[in-house]
Amino acid sequence: MTTNNNDGNNNSSDSNDNNNNNNNNDHDDIRIGSISSARFNILSTMVGGGCLSLPMAFQQSGNALCGPIMLLITGVITDFCFRTLVATALKINGGQPPNPNRSGKDTYESITQIAFGNIGYLFSMTLVVMMCFFGTVGYAVLLRDMMVPLNDVIAPTHVFHHDHYDGNVGSSGMILLSNWFHRNFTMFLVILIVTPFCTLRRLTALKNCGALSMGSLLILGSCIVYRSIQCNVNCQNNNEQKGGEPWYTYLKLFPDSFHDLFNAVPLYISCFVCHYNILPVHNELINPTPDRVSWWLRSTTWFAVLLYMIMGFAGSSYAHCTPTGKVQGNILLDFDENDPLLMVGRMCLAITITLAFPMLVIPGRDIMLRSLILPRLKARLHRQRQQSSLEEEEEEDPAVVNVNVNRTIDEELQLSPDQQQQHQSMEINDIVGSSNGSSSNVGGVGGDDLRSAPTIVLLCTSVLIFWSAGTVASVVKSIDVVWDLLGSSLSILLSYLIPAGTYLVITNKQQSSSSSSDSNDTSGSSTRDRLSRAVCWLLLWIMFPLMIASTGNAIINTFS
Repeated sequence: MTTNNNDGNNNSSDSNDNNNNNNNNDHDDIRIGSISSARFNILSTMVGGGCLSLPMAFQQSGNALCGPIMLLITGVITDFCFRTLVATALKINGGQPPNPNRSGKDTYESITQIAFGNIGYLFSMTLVVMMCFFGTVGYAVLLRDMMVPLNDVIAPTHVFHHDHYDGNVGSSGMILLSNWFHRNFTMFLVILIVTPFCTLRRLTALKNCGALSMGSLLILGSCIVYRSIQCNVNCQNNNEQKGGEPWYTYLKLFPDSFHDLFNAVPLYISCFVCHYNILPVHNELINPTPDRVSWWLRSTTWFAVLLYMIMGFAGSSYAHCTPTGKVQGNILLDFDENDPLLMVGRMCLAITITLAFPMLVIPGRDIMLRSLILPRLKARLHRQRQQSSLEEEEEEDPAVVNVNVNRTIDEELQLSPDQQQQHQSMEINDIVGSSNGSSSNVGGVGGDDLRSAPTIVLLCTSVLIFWSAGTVASVVKSIDVVWDLLGSSLSILLSYLIPAGTYLVITNKQQSSSSSSDSNDTSGSSTRDRLSRAVCWLLLWIMFPLMIASTGNAIINTFS
């Protein structure tokens, strides 16, 4: 009788704990994102250091015709893939409109898992983590290159002066180490300062950072446009005095070769990568009606296209003002380091990159927590609770506990090996949560497990991702290598192939189920689905060969 009373007390306490946890999570489950905050969150992920390579992409592909056309085409495809991700999530949820107040649970990895199974989930999870990791590496390299002049102010060269080293091997190693530390000192200082922001649990908490990031980037773009106009006006005046050609003769309509075209394609694609954050931000959008979602995605995409168009054309028009007649992968390197106007622009870009770091680290952190860390922590905690509960019951009534344990052992021995394995799998699923058919139990931002994760776990995971990316960035020489590899393979897979393939698989499954149940869709929805499916097939046929060709070209560029 004592044991039964204790069981009742334990059950009631567990029920109270669950009720308290549910009450604590009520606020976390409320949608709190406005259209403006959702727009800034996506823009701060999409628009950043990659726009500095667009002037080179415009110059390589033809800044007067082919370059703008390629940018527009990339924008159209990106907007379509954004909508495809949202449409796929809605179809998985039965086609019903999402709750206007309660946050959603859909993620990039969850819809991929439902479409392609566990293999698709593991592949998409790895892809997003790699994309976030190498994106962080690219931004860190860009930040390091910009902050080189600041290194001399914060850590003067004489601090790392190596005149006192002799010529032996150990001294040479110390010289290399001191030079490496001096070059990367400011970058690691910024990483140290930004790391606490990577412990935030929701992307919406970064909405003010996104607005500040966009403001800083607009100032940078204005500085580049002003210097480009000033350069071309001065060049025009000099040519008129000397009888030379006008400034517009320097514009190009077409690329000089297919090699230049393939070099430019990854740069356009990598500037629009933020697809892994679309569904998490959509989960937190207040009242996500089709009209509001459409306006959010459309305004976000085409604001980025407009900004890219201005910076790409203005930056590429500055090419004939450089000593080589070409712009570099980082347009800021073509301006004088002592230019006060561009110094303001560099500081604004440093702010933009700094504020974009959490938007890159958090998605990768959430996937690692969801898939690798939290399930193991929950399983270990569950075993500890069971063991402590058995010890308490044994102290109170050992006979009853022994009877229960022996009965459980006898029941398990009577099971076949397959039944025992199935029984163990059911227990694990009860602990961790089954990932099949429920997107709330797989990786992504906004899950209940993630919101209840200890801060120290969030911090350690963020440090692992962030600081390892910074370490890789400290040995990378050029940003061009990072953007080439990202845009040629990973970006095409993540941005185009997986969203299109997922939509096709999900709609195929729905069509099969609807035909078996003799249920008919409305003609408008059916026509829209057929058109979307046709576009998805077209993307697969075009983007897959393009990915192979671009990846091969990037490998050749890297090792040539």
